[in-house]
Amino acid sequence: MLRSMTGFASRFVTYEDFDIEVEIKSVNSRYFEFRLLGSPLPVQWENEFRQQVFEVLKRGKIDLLIRIVEKNAKNTRVIVNTELAKQYYHALLSLSETLGISPHVEVRDILSLGPIMEVEKLDADVTLFERIREVISDVLQRIEGMMHLEGQKTIQDIGKSLALIEEALLLIERRYPESLDRYQQELQKKLLEFASGLGESTRDLVQNRLLLEMELVSSRVAINEEVVRLKSHLHQFHQILEGKIPGDGKKLDFISQEMNRETNTIASKSQDYEIIQATIDMKGEIEKIREHLRNLE
Repeated sequence: MLRSMTGFASRFVTYEDFDIEVEIKSVNSRYFEFRLLGSPLPVQWENEFRQQVFEVLKRGKIDLLIRIVEKNAKNTRVIVNTELAKQYYHALLSLSETLGISPHVEVRDILSLGPIMEVEKLDADVTLFERIREVISDVLQRIEGMMHLEGQKTIQDIGKSLALIEEALLLIERRYPESLDRYQQELQKKLLEFASGLGESTRDLVQNRLLLEMELVSSRVAINEEVVRLKSHLHQFHQILEGKIPGDGKKLDFISQEMNRETNTIASKSQDYEIIQATIDMKGEIEKIREHLRNLE
């Protein structure tokens, strides 16, 4: 089923040892672009979460935000670089002596000079990892539901454009025979006027040749094949939108390009004002459809 690539979902869950908040935001993109934001996590976790998101959201520019608040320190250790702290301390004493000022060094003065203390994770918390995966899975279900809902709204808008295109195509089919007949009559009149100025001996021969040329010219402005192909494209488009045959946003965009090509050909062959105006309206609706398709997958 077609769906939008734009969506947002979040969830906050609290456990005994930690709180987990997960947000997923997606916007349209031709490819799968992934960013992990929030609390620092083990590198191997990032790869797992990226794959988990990719299995559901195949395309789009996706931000996964994970915030972790741990409620105890059983899985952490604080490392103090004592030797570096001593060097900072002695350097401050030496500086105060050189400047002739009273040395008054506090711990916060040393901490402000550089990374004296670091917090280290003792090992990867398997329980935390599984809890995060569960929350991500729930958020993915929520955002996927939102995407399908937005996708249905987009499909409805596309359906309205398709209806207008079909209405314009029906007008073209009604106008074309009359337009072609009028074009042939005007062409025949001009050719016969030209032939009437020729000599008696060559007039019949020239008239027959000119009438043959008129038929050839008329065949060049025929739009029957373009109309048939355009109808076929419209039918296939409807089939994909309704889920009767497989297809995605990329395939629909290709079909819309073909629809635009056939419409351009009809416009270039036509001499009738109403037909030309109908093709302009059709091209406008096709462009609207292509805009919508950029956000569908």
